[in-house]
Amino acid sequence: MTETRIFSDQVVTPEGQIAAEVIVRGETIAAVEPKSAPSAAALDWRGDVLIPGLVDIHTDNLEKHYQPRPGALWDAYGAALAHDGQCVTAGITTVFDSLSLHGRKDGLDRKDALGPMIAGVDQAQKDGALRADHLLHLRCEVTNPELLNLLEPHADNPRLKLLSIMDHTPGQRQTANVERMHERLVAAGRSAEEIEEIMARRHAGRDPGVAYDNRRKVVAFAREYGLPLAAHDDETLEHVDEAQDDGCVIAEFPVTLPAARKAREYGMFVAMGAPNFVRGGSHSGNLSAREAAQADALDILASDYVPLSMIRSAFMLIDDLGWTPQRAIATVASGPARSVGLTDRGELAAGQRADLVRVSRRSGGWPAPVEVWRQGARVA
Repeated sequence: MTETRIFSDQVVTPEGQIAAEVIVRGETIAAVEPKSAPSAAALDWRGDVLIPGLVDIHTDNLEKHYQPRPGALWDAYGAALAHDGQCVTAGITTVFDSLSLHGRKDGLDRKDALGPMIAGVDQAQKDGALRADHLLHLRCEVTNPELLNLLEPHADNPRLKLLSIMDHTPGQRQTANVERMHERLVAAGRSAEEIEEIMARRHAGRDPGVAYDNRRKVVAFAREYGLPLAAHDDETLEHVDEAQDDGCVIAEFPVTLPAARKAREYGMFVAMGAPNFVRGGSHSGNLSAREAAQADALDILASDYVPLSMIRSAFMLIDDLGWTPQRAIATVASGPARSVGLTDRGELAAGQRADLVRVSRRSGGWPAPVEVWRQGARVA
């Protein structure tokens, strides 16, 4: 079995940042040996930080490549390759392609796009064409009368590892403040006619009975197939109580601090968007990821819509908020991995997958991934 030794004076382990040599045998980390200098056979990454590969449980990035411009579709296989390349060069070695089972975005009919996008990634992964490990996160919009018909065909997909429960109707959860949503659409250059159409479409057909029944069915589906469940955009304590009753293990992008704190009390992992953290606030005016971090109500940072935001936000936790390296890196590696039951990755420790990222600090402290390894092989 091939053995590789990698030395860094800044190896981020679960216990802390140390000078050490990481010994990789095959696809696995065999040992992390504290050392002050590299052995003769070791790769010398002195001066750079060595962290585990990042685990991204929520990204919309695949959609961007499937429809790079409004109305212009790319082929699904090519979209998978482009999406994968962007993720792995950002240090992400495990990515959950997060696909919505409802609605339209910039003209993209997500119902029509769902099957081709999943098939494109499936085939590319089967071909060995992808460098990151791609898993599947299906976002279940409970207001959609067709929800179960869209979900059930993918029940046996081995990549399916996470479900989330969502309601994006204006006036609910993320968009509880309808005026703010309207202002955001105006700022984005939408015409009055477009805004009216968007609001009407999102309100259309919202039947509280359908939403309730669909939520119950998604919860039952998750239990039947042993899938972890995330509650998306919880706003009130009642929302969090409901999520707890349903067995949700992740509070995904809670929109208020009381909701995030309540989720933590219940033992849920609180996940926030890394772009929210980097920008200093939510683009929709909801809970700031920094506020959640300062309130000790943050466990996971996901890329959401910018793959490079994960590594950037983790190092900002260290530089700006004074978090220890091991705690900060856990938000983008072991935290997301453990939240979905992945115990074989996310840490630089013996027995873990040899998913490694070599990080060089650039101007202004920017953390740039310069080498990325997945299961003992360099992929970027």
